[in-house]
Amino acid sequence: MAEPHVISALREKHAELEGELRQAEKRVIQLRADLEAIDGALRVFDPSLAPHTIRPKARRKPPSYFRYGQFARTVLDTLRRASAPMSARSIAETIVRDFRLDVQTTDAMNMIVGKVRNALARHGGNLEHSRDGDVRLWKVRDA
Repeated sequence: MAEPHVISALREKHAELEGELRQAEKRVIQLRADLEAIDGALRVFDPSLAPHTIRPKARRKPPSYFRYGQFARTVLDTLRRASAPMSARSIAETIVRDFRLDVQTTDAMNMIVGKVRNALARHGGNLEHSRDGDVRLWKVRDA
């Protein structure tokens, strides 16, 4: 016979997943109703338009490797450890290497570089930057 704590944990997980599934089903029903309303409005303005010919657009949320605020702290820590000013791309490459992030595509790496640039812009008061040609190099402002 199985252990009571295992059964209890599995029952709890089952209840949690069942609740998530019911919420998702309600969301699907609401989305279908919203689509029907939009299709009706489209037919009012353009009766010849066939709504099923409109290609769906998927919104993709990028994977989050870091908790809230952790990425900006990681960028600043990377700059603090650096012996020389760094570009946003070199900071991103260091973070990818240190955290062993899976960024096999150019788009994934560019997303990390963009996040680094955003973090640098938000913390500009604590940082100094210089230029090396077209590349902006960053370092932590001396105290």
